[in-house]
Amino acid sequence: MLKKLLRVSLIPLLLILLLISIFQSIHNRNKTYDSEFITSLATGLDERWKVTAQKDDDEQEIEDYKSYIDYELIEIEQYKNRKFKNPKLKRLANKYINVQKNERKSIENQDLVDSTFVREWNKYQRKRYELLLDINSIVGIPVQDKNSLDSILKSGKAVKEFNRVYGILVDTFDPKNFVVEEVTGVSGKEKRYIGDFENTTGHYINYIDISIDFYDENDKVYSGFRFNTRYVWENGTKKSFEFSIPDSDTRFKYFKVNLGEKSFRFE
Repeated sequence: MLKKLLRVSLIPLLLILLLISIFQSIHNRNKTYDSEFITSLATGLDERWKVTAQKDDDEQEIEDYKSYIDYELIEIEQYKNRKFKNPKLKRLANKYINVQKNERKSIENQDLVDSTFVREWNKYQRKRYELLLDINSIVGIPVQDKNSLDSILKSGKAVKEFNRVYGILVDTFDPKNFVVEEVTGVSGKEKRYIGDFENTTGHYINYIDISIDFYDENDKVYSGFRFNTRYVWENGTKKSFEFSIPDSDTRFKYFKVNLGEKSFRFE
C-alpha cells in the first residue's frame, strides 16, 4: 500500500520535472546570443591588445601572431552556430570568426616573419578592421581599451573608403566602357579603343597607373599596352585613355584592364 502511494505521489513530480525540461529546451532553442557575442568579442579584443602591447613589432615571432588570433577565437568561436536576434549582426559575427580562422590557417605553416608574411597578415587585418567597424555601428563594442578600438575603427573607415573608391575605378575602366573604332590600314584592320572617363570617386586622385592585356583565341596573353601615368585627376573632371590594337583581325579576341590596389593614390 505504501509503495503504491509513493508511486502515485511521484507521478505529479515527474510531470513537473518533464514540463520544466520541455520549457528549458524551448527557452534554449529560442535564446539569442547578440549581447553575449558582443561581450565576448570585447573580452577577446582586450586580451589580444594586452598581449600585443608587451612586444615591439620587430620582436614579434610567428607564435606571437598565432596567439593574438587565439585570444579572440577562444572567446568568439562558440557563437558560430548560435542564434542571433539581429540577422545582420549574425552575418558579421560569422564573417569575423571566419576571417580569424582563415588567417590562423594561412599562417599555420609559416616559419618566418618576412615581407610575404607581413603582406598576408595586413590583408587580413584590413578585413578585420572593416568588419569591426560594421559590428560597432550596430552595437558598441564595450572594450576597456577605448583608444585601441578608436584606432581600429578609424582604420576600418579608411579601408571601407578605399574599397569604395577602388570599386568605382574598376567599374569605370570596365572594357565595355571603351568606345571602339575600326580603322583599315596597310597592315590590316586596327581597332582603336577610346575611353573618356570622369573621376566620380569624390576624391582628388594623385596618380593612376593602368595597363591593358591583349588575349588571343586561346585566351592567352600575347601582347599589351601601358598608359602613361596620369597625375592630378580632380574629382568631376575627365581624362582620355586611348590605345590601338594592330592586326586586330588576325589574332586579337578581347582585352582586360589591369588596375591593382596599388595602381593609384587619392586624397
